[in-house]
Amino acid sequence: MSDQKSLATATITYAELYAGLTRKYREGHLSRENYTLVCQQVETEWQDYLRVELQTEVLRMSRELIQRHPLRGFDAIHLASALCLNAGLDGDLTFIASDERLLRAAAAEHLAVLNVEAASSR
Repeated sequence: MSDQKSLATATITYAELYAGLTRKYREGHLSRENYTLVCQQVETEWQDYLRVELQTEVLRMSRELIQRHPLRGFDAIHLASALCLNAGLDGDLTFIASDERLLRAAAAEHLAVLNVEAASSR
């Protein structure tokens, strides 16, 4: 892998992004214009992400993670995707999230972590 930093995510993120954005729009936290702009940005940037497919290895690992840590299903899939990706990398992967429980589980699994909410408040 090159020195260039890459962004990676589980493919389920696509549905989760739209679910969250659409909920914010329906609840009145995003205007129609901002909702449309953000959706266009998601579509543009989605092509740049390295996407981890939901395969048997990820599912198996997510089950094991749920048994070791108090994780929700999709959170376990995100962490399992990161761990599977990290196993194939030469460098270290940084796991980025805002959920403290998920970040604690990622740290316990020996990943470097970054809390985006804590980082954005600095």
